[in-house]
Amino acid sequence: MGAKRNLTNDDRAAVLQQLLARLLDHKHLPRGAFVDVAAHFGVDRSTLSNATRPCNSVASRKKGHCGRNLKHNDVAARLQQVPKARRTTFRSIAAAMDMPRSTLHEYDRRGIFVKYTSHIKPQLSDANKAVRVKWSMDFVHSVSTTDFVFDSMMDYVHVDEKWFFATRVNKTYYLAPNEEPPHRTCKSKRFITKVMFLSAFDGKIGTWHFTEQVPAIRASRNRPAGTLETKPVSVTRDVYRAMLIDHVIPAIKAVGLWANRGVLSSSKTMPGRMFLHLTAGLLTPAQVTDG
Repeated sequence: MGAKRNLTNDDRAAVLQQLLARLLDHKHLPRGAFVDVAAHFGVDRSTLSNATRPCNSVASRKKGHCGRNLKHNDVAARLQQVPKARRTTFRSIAAAMDMPRSTLHEYDRRGIFVKYTSHIKPQLSDANKAVRVKWSMDFVHSVSTTDFVFDSMMDYVHVDEKWFFATRVNKTYYLAPNEEPPHRTCKSKRFITKVMFLSAFDGKIGTWHFTEQVPAIRASRNRPAGTLETKPVSVTRDVYRAMLIDHVIPAIKAVGLWANRGVLSSSKTMPGRMFLHLTAGLLTPAQVTDG
């Protein structure tokens, strides 16, 4: 008797298609259908039955369930003995455990290893933790002896700095048929202009860029001397203070978030506390009181 034939995935799909084509009233197969299809593919009827039993999948189930058993049974215990600093790549693990990388990949595929991405956390002292807890507790207000509510923060405005590149190395565009794609050039993709933006958001109030228009000192093949160019500005105390006074505070006033309150007042209003914390030492007392 010859070797037993295994059906490929394509054969299994073809078997299922032939059996579906022979269905009567979309419910039952006629008598002898399995024998005829098995004879057509040159396999036994039981092989055909096993291949079509999981109707939702006709792929071979031998993958991962055949072959010799794995040689190493103590891989997890041996892995724990390797210092974590050497457990960042399969190459270093293989060298530390004296084991082929291909074998480690096989163990990883079988779920012996667990991949974990470690993120740097802030190193906090007990004093740092106490300050954070106190800052969080300032947002909790008691309405009775047993009930507490969290501050809605509807009168808070958050200010943060964001860095953006003037363009990206790779950029996707959607064009009409036969439309000419944009031609972008740069001296070096390693030195794309990077600009800082100041964003104030409650919903969104605004975003302002730290740039200035500067006339070109020298002529070049790209533009004559004196052409205005946009250049990023180094953010110093004075530049930051001017941005707050000239742009951020007027924008906050324009949307009415400071109604019935002095802008950057030193009272216990939430916006004043937020801005005084962010801009401590940047604004004079007159500017803090009068806005």
